[in-house]
Amino acid sequence: RDLAAEVEPPPPSVETACGQSVAQTVRGIDRALRDRIRRLGLDAATASSVLDALHDPVVMLADDRTVSRGNAAARRLFGERMVGRDVAETLRQPEILDAVDDVLGGAPPQTVTLTLPVPVQRVFEVRVQRMAPGDAFDAADDHAVVPAALLTFYDRTAIRRSEQMRADFVTNASHELKTPLASLIGFIETLRGPARDDAPARERFLAIMQEQSRRMSRLVADLLSLSRIELDEH
Repeated sequence: RDLAAEVEPPPPSVETACGQSVAQTVRGIDRALRDRIRRLGLDAATASSVLDALHDPVVMLADDRTVSRGNAAARRLFGERMVGRDVAETLRQPEILDAVDDVLGGAPPQTVTLTLPVPVQRVFEVRVQRMAPGDAFDAADDHAVVPAALLTFYDRTAIRRSEQMRADFVTNASHELKTPLASLIGFIETLRGPARDDAPARERFLAIMQEQSRRMSRLVADLLSLSRIELDEH
């Protein structure tokens, strides 16, 4: 056998037209790849900046429930050490973990309520949803963990407090209205009965009834003011 036949032919010389064409093509492919990598890096950096600028905490999970990313708000809320660990080490609420398992298993998005009692009680509405492959921000990093699920935490503390304050106010106002109403009903029954012809008692009762009526008017005015404040707010 001719050993020379088994030797691969040398690449075309760049001095020839064919060699120059191949070299130009390779350089074009190299520039295109570099531009693509640069754009991916810029896109990832932009996406990370936007994510960190969000007021609401956002946490991304891998398929194995490992936290692959958390924006600045999430890191302030749960700590810097959450990344790279199972989400159960950060969020121990069974309802959230069940929702995460269901969504990672293919279930539709779910919303769960989370209450953090310390250091100050806060209430969050947590939305758990599956991420599409194109939603990941790590395309430029071959070693990054691609996120599979997204947890968004919406702070509902102020709304819950407002609702509780409104409920307490209505309860207190109802309680306050019961006393003057009971007094008015009692005085009216007395004036129509035993004190029908008692002029001094009638004058005394009418004065008390007038004061109780003014008290009720103030409570009603407070309720109307609260309604106007809520109307202007919304």
